[in-house]
Amino acid sequence: MIRLAHATDIHWFAPPTLGDLTVKRLFGSANLYVRGRRHDFDPVVQRQLVAHLAAIDADVVLVTGDLTAQALAPEFEEARRELQPLLDRLPTLVLPGNHDAYAPDAVREGRFRKAFGPWAGGEGPLSRLDHGELTILGLDPCRPTLLTAAGEVPAEQKEALRAALADPSLVGRTVVLGLHYPIVDREGRPYIRPSHGLLDAPELIALLDEAPVRPALICCGHVHHGYRSAVALSDGTRIPLSDCGSSGQAWQPGRGRYATCAAYDLAHNEVVGWHAYHHDGNAFVEQRASE
Repeated sequence: MIRLAHATDIHWFAPPTLGDLTVKRLFGSANLYVRGRRHDFDPVVQRQLVAHLAAIDADVVLVTGDLTAQALAPEFEEARRELQPLLDRLPTLVLPGNHDAYAPDAVREGRFRKAFGPWAGGEGPLSRLDHGELTILGLDPCRPTLLTAAGEVPAEQKEALRAALADPSLVGRTVVLGLHYPIVDREGRPYIRPSHGLLDAPELIALLDEAPVRPALICCGHVHHGYRSAVALSDGTRIPLSDCGSSGQAWQPGRGRYATCAAYDLAHNEVVGWHAYHHDGNAFVEQRASE
């Protein structure tokens, strides 16, 4: 058995300079600093998250994006600095989110790769981390857009995923697919909302339907109120999907909001145990199944 820890949507943030203010960052900064959304994320909780992930006997860590708020260089620097104790301790795969590709300058300058290249899963079109019996395959559907938050997996990544899932060397291994965007919503429908969704989710579902090897689990983020769902395939197989929820969220009990993360026990290409952790205002605590 292997335990995979999962965090997402941590959102370290820093104020932009005047030179950083693209059209999208003008709206984003107004949201953060005028409307006060910066208070939705707490540096204390973020530091406690890193300590918690290092303390739950995980074998591997997966971060499914949105480490930053506006893909600013100081935000990436802070994210790297705060995550470094975890990166030094455990095998970790870090995938980008749409906020990590918030504006063209961040992509053009390769800011995500500069900060997290050694933990980004290689240089090919498909991110990959192998550890013991576990293989994590990672996709990057994120791209800068003018105002929306929608994503789409590039064709070369889909072809690389198709080839990986047809590779006989994966037979008998436990496979996890990671990406920032959910493939399906809470009800199991393709998450294709034009302003916020994964526009080619149906194509990914078809790819998984045809694959000789199916993932045991799909890990994602993007929707801050996390949820569990499943991708239903034509032969009746249901691949579990877990959005563990925003892991950097400030404790706001009056709004029903708190930071969350998760861990999964995996064996023989199945999920054999689920662990959900919620921040209770003091620390991350494991939730009972009924909660």
